[in-house]
Amino acid sequence: MFRTLCLAMAVLCASVAMSQQKPVPPEAAAEAAGRQELVDRIWEVMELDQLMPILQHEALAEADALEDGMPGGVGDDGWTEAVSQIHQPARLRALFEAGLRQKLAGPVDPRLDAALEFYRSALGRRLIGLEMSTRQAMLEPEIEASARQAFSAAASRGDPRVDQIARLIEQADLVGPNVAGGMNAAVAFSQGFADGGGFDMPMTRDQILADAWSQEAELGARTRVWIESYLLLAYAPLSDAELETCIRFASSPAGKALSAALFAGFEAMFMQTSRDMGLAAAAQMQGQRL
Repeated sequence: MFRTLCLAMAVLCASVAMSQQKPVPPEAAAEAAGRQELVDRIWEVMELDQLMPILQHEALAEADALEDGMPGGVGDDGWTEAVSQIHQPARLRALFEAGLRQKLAGPVDPRLDAALEFYRSALGRRLIGLEMSTRQAMLEPEIEASARQAFSAAASRGDPRVDQIARLIEQADLVGPNVAGGMNAAVAFSQGFADGGGFDMPMTRDQILADAWSQEAELGARTRVWIESYLLLAYAPLSDAELETCIRFASSPAGKALSAALFAGFEAMFMQTSRDMGLAAAAQMQGQRL
């Protein structure tokens, strides 16, 4: 019932908004069409349709962990279904594209075209394939654990590939934005949980922020370990020269422009789904209390 009401309200609000819209000037309409065309190209070239189902599976795994870590638990078939619906691939795409369109407002950055050309190359296509298959594989806990062990072993024996991975992480600035995004998502979840009446003692915004900041160091360490393990496994088939090409691209203006655009899309997506998860968890717990 809760989800049905939410969906009905969303449809109603959308209908009202459309009825109140003013005619769009031709220039603005052309600009919007061009922005959507770029969004569509980014989606297609980066093969993000393959990633969305993986993110849904990751969310379901995180939901299981959340159930284990909360007093009294939140889980049953209703909880699993709610998490699955929140992370429906089509919904994730809509949220991602909304965030990306907002990031791309204004003149189109020509560096994005250069970045997409890189990913249209043979090496770029190979990178995307390796990244997707590895992320899919790491849904299995034993494969993720094996990847962590492999990185630790490689670091212990001074494998040069570890240095390359470290330079890639630094040049592409992979840890900091992911930690910031994770903290923002944690705040969004807690805010949704609070708005849904999930806390026995209501938390203020300042308390929620303080709780998120208290997890920064742990989140940073876990993020780095995951990224290191993931990249070492994903790029294992690449030659040293190919990986050096990746590092140069990641540190280039084009690579950084595309990274910033993608991050904006993912941040918008995860902020909304995290808040929805908080609301769903609170609703689940409220139902159990009744």
